[in-house]
Amino acid sequence: MKQFDLIIAGGGLAAARAVKAYREAGGEGSVALLSQEPTLPYHRPPLSKAFLRGESDGEALVEQETFYSDHDVEVLLGTTVTAVRPGERTVDAGTERYRYGQLLVATGSRPRRLDVPGADLDGVFTLRTGEDARALRAAASEARDAVVVGGGFIGLEVASSLRQRGIETTLVHRDPALFRLLAAPELERELTALVQANGVALVLGDEVEEFGGSGGRVDSVVTKAGRTLATDLVVVGVGVDPVLDFLAGSGIAIDNGIVVDERFETSIPGVFAAGDVANFPDPLYGRRRRIEHWSHASYTGSIVGQTLAGADASYSTVSSFFTQAFGLTLKVLGDHTGSDELVTRGSLRDGQLLGKYLADGRLVAAVLVGQTDETEARLKDLIAERAVVDPSFELSAAR
Repeated sequence: MKQFDLIIAGGGLAAARAVKAYREAGGEGSVALLSQEPTLPYHRPPLSKAFLRGESDGEALVEQETFYSDHDVEVLLGTTVTAVRPGERTVDAGTERYRYGQLLVATGSRPRRLDVPGADLDGVFTLRTGEDARALRAAASEARDAVVVGGGFIGLEVASSLRQRGIETTLVHRDPALFRLLAAPELERELTALVQANGVALVLGDEVEEFGGSGGRVDSVVTKAGRTLATDLVVVGVGVDPVLDFLAGSGIAIDNGIVVDERFETSIPGVFAAGDVANFPDPLYGRRRRIEHWSHASYTGSIVGQTLAGADASYSTVSSFFTQAFGLTLKVLGDHTGSDELVTRGSLRDGQLLGKYLADGRLVAAVLVGQTDETEARLKDLIAERAVVDPSFELSAAR
């Protein structure tokens, strides 16, 4: 049985960041990275944007291949961890079993699929991996009509990219409003108008009842309200679930992800989790959170890597995420849950927008478009300080 001082289960951004941080913090143990995918860790955000539009080819690797050999990391691609046995300090992967000193679980998420007739037809896609993106891009090159199911940010990004390829695109969303997660009605209306102005047809307050097809391939989407939408392809973007099934019977505490402490260590000593799968205590907000964004995977992978090397590292940042569609980059800083006031200046039409979410007059989150890096950094500082702010403020346009 092969043994490693550190095994990382997962081959995404958090895993790559953990490897780098572990070595930079002085971690000298043997390291194995077990990745289900056939490709070295890469950045996922471009898959729904530049890659899907045909503006880039291939995955954007987090680190080049030589990085892993230079840092003495054994990379086992196409290797799926199927069980964790903390009592034995081993993991099962296929027919092999590996012993670990420390274990990091960074297996990320998988897209939800719709449980409706026709969901397994050819031409019905989800988008998570490079393989997904290549298959979708190939189908898009021959498509005239597309339906995107789901009105979250992945749905927006895919609809934008397909429309920019010249494909007639319809977005179906079960909520009567888009982007309700922003809790900003005026901004939601502006974003909806932006989507429509760029030629994406919206079907709101309706759900998919079935996918129709012939010869094993999708050719229509039937909704519960009785609409039939002709299509050449469908992209389902209705959320993701953390990949945790292989932890059954391990004794590792699970509750909306893997429950970790402030060091991102699980209920089992020596086993850690980072990225999408980790349900962690956010000291800024005084509550547990599980975050599924690029910046979170990057940050937590790095701090856990340091911890695994024996450094004193903990979560101490203002969370953030961004989305890009139709030439617009929108960023959200912090968490507006529990806010009681939103004050905004500017508009999407002007390409400049700044909104502050307040709770009892204190800044807890912000949403921004077209602002400078200095403004973004200052907002993060104010959020971290829970600063009492004057609701009036000026825009600071990005240069």
